[in-house]
Amino acid sequence: MKLTHAFPLLGTLLAWFFQGLETRAASDDMLVLSFFRDNGQAGIFLAASEDGLRFTALNKDRPVMKPAPWPDQQLTRDPSIVYHGGKFHAVWTSGWKGRCFGYAESADLRHWSEPVQVQPFPAALPSEDQPRNVWAPEICWDPVQTNYAIVWSSTTERESRNGDGSSTDGKGGSLDHRMFVTRTADGKTFTDAKLFFDPKICCIDGMLALDESAGGKRWVMIFKNEQTIPRGGKNLRLTTAPADFSQPWAPAGAPIVGPGSTIRPKEMAEGPSLLKWKGVWYLYWDAFANGHYSLATSPDLLVWTDRTSELQLPPHPRHGTVFCAPRSLVQTLKD
Repeated sequence: MKLTHAFPLLGTLLAWFFQGLETRAASDDMLVLSFFRDNGQAGIFLAASEDGLRFTALNKDRPVMKPAPWPDQQLTRDPSIVYHGGKFHAVWTSGWKGRCFGYAESADLRHWSEPVQVQPFPAALPSEDQPRNVWAPEICWDPVQTNYAIVWSSTTERESRNGDGSSTDGKGGSLDHRMFVTRTADGKTFTDAKLFFDPKICCIDGMLALDESAGGKRWVMIFKNEQTIPRGGKNLRLTTAPADFSQPWAPAGAPIVGPGSTIRPKEMAEGPSLLKWKGVWYLYWDAFANGHYSLATSPDLLVWTDRTSELQLPPHPRHGTVFCAPRSLVQTLKD
């Protein structure tokens, strides 16, 4: 006979005890913002928050990772970090042009592995399908496929000529970004790039979040419509897909923030970061042309409230990602 069967009260107390341990473990997370400054030449910076509103610089506001010494790829723009399996996994844009992005791992946010230069496009691809650039990789853990999905945007020569919603590069050229994906289970081998999202318009800065509150799991992706404002762009939109990606992405809805929306309609938006924190969805983004970061929250991904006036960040953060991290590991960088 089990002891808890003989003593029901003891069983109840033990259940409460272990439930309390699980609750404390879940509440032991903090929010951390990874970001860069200027052009990304200094490295990756971090800031932490207890409430999602007030972020304090970590590591004495010094970079926790410096750029890799790769020829023509010595930037750390758009850093994205996820914590899973006892490790932090980071990816970043290493250059304005090129076929690669950076990847590194850490157990404590302080000491990082030797950066890996990931080149997900096979060299055998025709020249018109080779990327001009690899921008804003975002990494997340996929519990369905049990690996890490890394999503980014690239322009190819074929896309730049097809005329189905391109934007301008500001120098008389044409950019027509689509989103691609690669996957890794170990941070050592990466699958070949596959087309991930093609809404027939120029789109960048896609970030995935798993939504478990919609009658079953589904993926939500926030992204930037990169077309010009007269063509309905420079804003952030949402799309959804089943958790196993058995169906295509749903058509994106109306803008959530930025031009064409009711939240910050006069400010262009990019670099979104979306996560659910204590039952509330937090959407952070870079109001790059206005020189500040912004925030909106929602209980259901449908109704959004502008919280920008409450947001406090270290000076001059650019396009980063907000992620959950164990308090004990964050605390070492605070001290």
